[in-house]
Amino acid sequence: MARDEPPLLRRLAARLVGWEALRLRRAFLRNLRRSSDVQRRTLLGMLRAHAGSDFGRRHGFASMKTVDDFRRGMPITTYDDVAPYVERVRQGETTALFGRGTGVLMFAMTSGTTHRPKYIPVPRQFLKAYRRGWMVWGINAFADHAGAWQSRILQLVSAMDDERAPCGLPCGAMSGLTAQAQRRGARGLYVLPSCCAAIKDTAAKHYVALRLALEHRSLIILSANPSTLLALARTMDERKDELLRDLADGTLSSQIAVAGEVRDRLAARLTAMPDRAGELSRLAERAGRLLPKDAWRLPVLGCWKGGTLTLYLRQFARYFGDAAVRDIGLIASEGRMTLPLTDEGSAGPLDIGAMFFEFLPAVDGQPAGSDTLLPHELQVGGEYFLLLTNAAGLYRYHIGDVVRVTGVIEGTPLVEFLSKGAHYASLTGEKLSEHQVVASVNAALAETGTELSSYCLAATWAEPSPYYSLIVEQSVAADRQRLERLVAAVDRRLRQDNIEYDAKRASQRLGPIRAKVVADGAWLRYDMETIAERRRGLEQYKHKFLVGDVEFERRFAPVPPVQP
Repeated sequence: MARDEPPLLRRLAARLVGWEALRLRRAFLRNLRRSSDVQRRTLLGMLRAHAGSDFGRRHGFASMKTVDDFRRGMPITTYDDVAPYVERVRQGETTALFGRGTGVLMFAMTSGTTHRPKYIPVPRQFLKAYRRGWMVWGINAFADHAGAWQSRILQLVSAMDDERAPCGLPCGAMSGLTAQAQRRGARGLYVLPSCCAAIKDTAAKHYVALRLALEHRSLIILSANPSTLLALARTMDERKDELLRDLADGTLSSQIAVAGEVRDRLAARLTAMPDRAGELSRLAERAGRLLPKDAWRLPVLGCWKGGTLTLYLRQFARYFGDAAVRDIGLIASEGRMTLPLTDEGSAGPLDIGAMFFEFLPAVDGQPAGSDTLLPHELQVGGEYFLLLTNAAGLYRYHIGDVVRVTGVIEGTPLVEFLSKGAHYASLTGEKLSEHQVVASVNAALAETGTELSSYCLAATWAEPSPYYSLIVEQSVAADRQRLERLVAAVDRRLRQDNIEYDAKRASQRLGPIRAKVVADGAWLRYDMETIAERRRGLEQYKHKFLVGDVEFERRFAPVPPVQP
C-alpha cells in the first residue's frame, strides 16, 4: 500500500509548521498595504546593523538616516565592487562586510560574468528571510489546491559544500543549507532526506528521487527549472522496470551511483511495497508507459515560468496531465525577490520585508537612464533593471535581471522576470554572459588555429534538450574537422568558466554547442539591416556575440560548408 497518510506525530508537527506559515502569510499580506514604510524600515535596519563594518564605514552608513541619504551616498554596485570584501569574509574577516556578531553560515556559489564564480555570503538573517519567503509561497500554494495537505513534497537539493572557503565555511548551493536547516515538522513533509544533496551524479539523483517518491500517491514537485521536472518524468518512463522492481523489493539498485554512506542512510528509509509496484506495473503495461500523471495525484507543481522557460511548459500536459503550475518566484543565490500568489502567469509581489528594492528603466534590455525608481514609482507595463540591497552584504546591487510590472496588489508592484539583460542568455538557468562567450571563443580560436571575424552564439530550441548554435559564415567552415574542434573547444571552455552551464550540460538539460553555417556576407547584411531598422549610426551599433532569443537563430538559413 502506498503511503497516503503520515503518522499522527508527523501530522501534528506538520500542522504546527502550517500554523507558523499561515502567520507569516498574514504578516506578508499586511505588509503589502504599507510597502513604502516596510521598505524604509528594512533598509535602515540593515544600515544600522552593518554601519560598523569596513564597508559600512567606507560608505558612511552611520550618517544615512533616510532612504534618500542612502541613494545619494551609496553608488550602484556590481559583484566586482563587493568582491574584495567578500574575499576578506571568506578569509574569516566577517567585519569587512558585516557588523560585529553577524554569523555567516556559508557562501552560496553562482556563476559570475567572468570565469570566477560569485560567492554570496549567507548570514543567519539572510537565511531567515529566505526560508520565510518559501513558507509564505508554500502556504499560499497549499491553500489554493485541494489535496495539497495530503501530499508529500519532492524537491531536489544540491550540496552546500562543493568546496570550502579559507575560513572553513562551506561554499555551494543554498538548497543544501535550507534542507539541513529544516525544522523537524517540516522535514517530515519532504520525500528526500538531506543526505541526497551529496549525490553528485544527476541520473542517480533523479532515480533516487523517483524511487522514494513512488512510495506515495500524492505529490507536490518543486524545482526552479521546469527542465528538471521534465527530466524526472522521462527518467520515470525510461527506467520504470528498474524502479518498480526496487519498489517491490524495498531496495535501491546497485547500478545506481550512490556512495556507501548515503546508500546506507537511504536503505533505512526504503520500504518494500509489492502491491504498489504491482498496481503501477499494470498501469504501465496497459498504457505502454509510466508517467507522473499515471503514478501520482499532482495538486500543484512549482517551477519558474518566465522568460525562455515558457518553452518547456508546452510539454507539461504530456507528462503531468492537468496539474496546476505555480511560478516559485524570482529567486537566486542573491535572495528571493518575488512571491507569486496565484497560478496565473509568473508575476508576484515583491518580497518587501526581505530586501530593499530599486529599479532602473530598461529599453530593449539596455538601461534607459541613471536615476533609480522605488517600487511605488513603477508603471504597470514598464520594464526595469532590478537593484537590491539585502542581508547578504549587497547594496544597490545590479543583479542584471530585467523585469516587467504586470499590476499592483495592495499598493505593491507585481513583477515578472523577462531576461538577464541584453548581454546574457539563459535557456534553463545557465546565465551565460557575452563576456564569457567572447573569452571562450577567443581561447578556442587560438587553440584550434582558426580565424573568425563575425559570429554569434544563439539559443536554439529543441526537444528534449535545447542547445546553443555557433553561427559562422560558409568560408570559415571550409575545414569541417577544424570547425568541429572549434565548437567542441568553445563548449568545453564555457563549461570551465560557468559552473551553471556546466551543471546543465552534465545533467543533459542543455545539449552541446552545434555549428550553424550561413552564407558568406550574412553577418554584414544583418548588421546593416539592424542599423537601418533602429535608425542609429554605425558608431552606435554593437554586434551581438550572444543572443538568448530562440527566434533569432531561425532568421538565418543554413547552407552546407564549403567542401575542401
